[in-house]
Amino acid sequence: MVVATVCSPEFMDFLTSTIFPLAAYAGIITAIIIAVSFMVGQAIRNPKVTVWAKTEVVQLFISFVSLLLLSSLFGFFCSIDMHNIADIFEITYSGPSSMFDAAEDYLVSAARYSHNALTVVRYHLEGYTVLGCMGAFKCAYSMDHTGWGCWFGFSGTQTQPFGGYAALNAALNTIFNSTLMSYLMSLNYLMILLYIYKGFAFFLFPIGIFMRSMPYMRSFGSVLISIAISFSIIYPLFLATFNLMGDSIFNKPDYLPDPSLSNFLDEDTYPEHVAGVGATLGSATYGADFVKDVYYFPNGEKPAEAIAFGGMAFVVGFFLPSLAMLAAVASVVYLARLYGEEVDLSRIMQMV
Repeated sequence: MVVATVCSPEFMDFLTSTIFPLAAYAGIITAIIIAVSFMVGQAIRNPKVTVWAKTEVVQLFISFVSLLLLSSLFGFFCSIDMHNIADIFEITYSGPSSMFDAAEDYLVSAARYSHNALTVVRYHLEGYTVLGCMGAFKCAYSMDHTGWGCWFGFSGTQTQPFGGYAALNAALNTIFNSTLMSYLMSLNYLMILLYIYKGFAFFLFPIGIFMRSMPYMRSFGSVLISIAISFSIIYPLFLATFNLMGDSIFNKPDYLPDPSLSNFLDEDTYPEHVAGVGATLGSATYGADFVKDVYYFPNGEKPAEAIAFGGMAFVVGFFLPSLAMLAAVASVVYLARLYGEEVDLSRIMQMV
């Protein structure tokens, strides 16, 4: 397949040298079948066959008009400059100028953003899980931070000084699962977009032209042509529109201050494993300062920021791309109606 960028001369050459000839071959074969059917209907004096042949001539013409419409729309959207659109709405935009490149840029940025959120949430979840499970032995007959009970058979109480942090685990677990789903879904939507950009969706057009003129297959052929148009135009259009908001989402200081995520985590800082009364007493003595400065969070705890980070990742990695997908699927239904066919939306979703 073509590895060229969408809207490049190589991709346009792919359309004119591969897709259009295939559509022409499909049209010629279909025209031959229609002509033979018309002659057979005239020979056997069967008006049903004759009327069917005349009807399919009109449908074949509509199919070719649809192909010309797709090529015209494709050229029109290739000429759109996203920076000019951003200037009209006074939006700060630093992404690609092409609509199709902007759509890909959005999904790549959403996948990267979701992955960073996943790293941050996992880091805090790991830290709070360990802290919530830490135990400390508090000696009886306390005197300052020691206690006389440790001198007489280790008399005292076993405690969990940081057990309260376990309350954050449920929230972080929920955010972690949603962020993981956002990351996977953004990659899934990106693969669908790349499938379209490599030209595979355009192969549905020649097949649809042939199928629309076959008995009992007009609905299926209409669906194929509608899918080719919708997913080549509507799906990238919505993603490119969302990319206009990229500077205010992906570079928002409260959620992603720098690519290294240094304000959220430090993967090189982990506590050494020690045992004994000194370690347990030390964990109980330091309290919050021990958590922030020594144990897991050298830059301070940021559970609220991590949860907000994951929540925003769900919006940009799952919710907004899903809206683009739903818009493309809905447009398939309306385009099929233009061809005079009613299509079940649930079946379209199953195909996608």
